[in-house]
Amino acid sequence: MKATKLFTGVMAAGLAVSVLLSTVTVSATAQKNTGVKQNIQEIKSLTSEDYKDLAFLKPILKDKTVVSLGENFHRVAEYSSMKTRLIKYLHEELGFDVIAFESGLGDSFAAYENAGSLTSKEMMERSIFPIWHSKETLGLFDYIKKQQQTDHPLYLAGYDMQFTSGYLTQFIANWIAKVDKEKGQDYYQFEMQGITDFYTVFNKYGLDFDNNPQAKTEIKKVKDEYEPKYKALIQFIKDNKEQLAAAYPTNSHMVDIAVKTLEDRIKFIEMGMYGTKESYEFRDRIMADNVEWLMNVMYPGKKVILWAHNDHLAKNTSKIMTKEQGKWINSFTSMGELLQKKLKDKEYVIGLYMNSGKASTLTTQKLFDIKPMPKGSLEHQMMQSGYKIAFADLSKHKSWDKYNAWMFKPIYAAEDGMTSEIIEPMSMKFVPKEQYDGIIVFDKVKEPTTKF
Repeated sequence: MKATKLFTGVMAAGLAVSVLLSTVTVSATAQKNTGVKQNIQEIKSLTSEDYKDLAFLKPILKDKTVVSLGENFHRVAEYSSMKTRLIKYLHEELGFDVIAFESGLGDSFAAYENAGSLTSKEMMERSIFPIWHSKETLGLFDYIKKQQQTDHPLYLAGYDMQFTSGYLTQFIANWIAKVDKEKGQDYYQFEMQGITDFYTVFNKYGLDFDNNPQAKTEIKKVKDEYEPKYKALIQFIKDNKEQLAAAYPTNSHMVDIAVKTLEDRIKFIEMGMYGTKESYEFRDRIMADNVEWLMNVMYPGKKVILWAHNDHLAKNTSKIMTKEQGKWINSFTSMGELLQKKLKDKEYVIGLYMNSGKASTLTTQKLFDIKPMPKGSLEHQMMQSGYKIAFADLSKHKSWDKYNAWMFKPIYAAEDGMTSEIIEPMSMKFVPKEQYDGIIVFDKVKEPTTKF
């Protein structure tokens, strides 16, 4: 999740060509498009279960253990549809076992553990942030529920340290109450009150704390009040580990997940004391640690798919230039940059971008228009292929030529940045090959379907 929107998770041409065109012009255009197309694949469908148009991915991804699926803005229907299709393909054709969201670690665990008693919609709403609650994402949760009944399940996971939904609080409270009823009730009450107190400060001061020391002071008061309560509960869980493990025998990692989640609650509140860039880096360090923990402890040996914003997945984000309040600054060191140093060529990072269309803001879901991206942008460059959905594999290009030079030099792209609620064209600048192994650009997009 984005920027000052770090905390919004729970708050919510032509039709014909004239025959009079000169043969020289037509020839030049054809030559230009051929040059672009030789480095770009067409993806023909957002939803088809016939994967012929994705077959080119198999040799590219066959030796990867992590595939990261990004997006330059959260609320886009086509992004969720395409990610859902790619996840199914990776699971069915390349043996990927885990889909991990930029959402609460414990929340996704609890929802997956109880999938049998939840509808797909309930599982989605209780495990991931509201920004992805849509008809387009629901198809993935239908698939996860279906695969859970097979001998090749697709495990649902999360790696964020943020509060995602009250479902997890109730889940942990009920579990603790099996050993100590009073402890369970006390935990539920203090956590829900603590989260309420935390968001009360944000509602009072707004989301930009960079120049607001009073807001940070009030967040520190919340931390000082609730941190001892969390630490005491964590110690209780550790002291009663055997009894609590016996109270939830279906998963041996229940105690580990609970401790890690409660430790993350303290860090979540602490994050509110930092400025925008600092809070990004604080959060992303924790998310990177959580991904490693999932891979080493929860799902050792399994291949993992990561779902997040481009800003959390790109490989060298600290080299990206982003435009904030009219000034160009270096972006933050992300989870993706930290993971890339360890995973190296075992990871494949795909960034998603759009050329035009509509999307909706993160907090109010108000529609806004996205005009076709201008010349000089990454999106415009890839749209010269003529494809509605264009995929570029950057990983195979070791040196530049006249057709792939754009991969090796700084280029502009659209972003919502650290503080914007909408997509702004030409608001980010980076060398594509430094940040991504693959890029997908959609010619036209629309807002997610939220009524279903």
